[in-house]
Amino acid sequence: MKISPPVPENEFERLMSLSELDVDYSALQDNFKDLTKLAAKVAGTQISLVNLIDTYTQWTVSSYGLLIEQMPREDSVCQYTILSKEHFESKNLADDDRFKDKFYVTGDPHIHYYFGVPLISDAGHNIGALCVLDRNDRTLEPEKIELLKIIASEIINRINIIGVVEGLKNKLHEATETKSKVAHDIRGPLSGIIGLTQIISEQGDKNKLADVLQLIGLIQKSGTSILELADEILSTENTAMHKTVALQTNQLNLGLFKEKLEKLYTPQAMSKNIAFVVNANPGARDAVFLKNKLLQITGNLISNAIKFTPQNGSVTVNLDVLKENNVSTLQITVTDTGAGISVQAIEAI
Repeated sequence: MKISPPVPENEFERLMSLSELDVDYSALQDNFKDLTKLAAKVAGTQISLVNLIDTYTQWTVSSYGLLIEQMPREDSVCQYTILSKEHFESKNLADDDRFKDKFYVTGDPHIHYYFGVPLISDAGHNIGALCVLDRNDRTLEPEKIELLKIIASEIINRINIIGVVEGLKNKLHEATETKSKVAHDIRGPLSGIIGLTQIISEQGDKNKLADVLQLIGLIQKSGTSILELADEILSTENTAMHKTVALQTNQLNLGLFKEKLEKLYTPQAMSKNIAFVVNANPGARDAVFLKNKLLQITGNLISNAIKFTPQNGSVTVNLDVLKENNVSTLQITVTDTGAGISVQAIEAI
């Protein structure tokens, strides 16, 4: 008779608790090998395993006395251990209908005895088991069982620490990425400011006051826009981390989007004597949309267009909001008079 594998009542929550730990099953051996060996010595058994159990697989993240990495969940004994808050024991697997035909009972390593303690997450879910196994009869005294539970608790503590460390590494990586984004995205507008100051410097006494004032005004607007862009990049990263920013602070309309692009990239275009024009559909100027990443994405397109367009060329940005079947789509088109991208490069992209 085929026995259906048991499933805990809180299986979904249990699996979520395991996934939130975000651990690499293949990289934990060194973290628990001392505890795995200690468990075997405490129990007086030949084998000890630390197993984490997901939907279909039992992952052995640490082992002592037996080389094994994984097995189908339905073949494991630990699938019964995670049903309990205390422990699960089978004194003779060969006499147990649930396990007597399993490969590890009928063949090498010929497991006879099993005792498992659940690994209980901080949320109270059994995500796996610490188990001790033997090829011979074995009896565990109450004090040894308590020691195994203490070892299981320490395993959970270490898993939590690993999770915290990995989380800190990810945040450090995000901070580094943010720094790189800020440096990249403000490089174009900043080069435009530098270019305008060079124009003023090179023309020297030939500068007319009205022209100088106009250039200074552009420099001031561009500088303010750079600060806004950097602030938006940082606030976007913060939003991705906390997801609690009010929607009103994360919106643009087409008219405001047009103004921001003009302030940011007109100086860069002027420094190369490139005609830079941003057009927005007058009928959609008040259309509202989320601004997440928009300035960064569009800015990259514009900066690249200006960079690869020869002097006296032109770069044109067209903005529109298309409506179809009650769905609005923001359309951004950047065209330039540069050489463009080769067919081979387009295919590669």
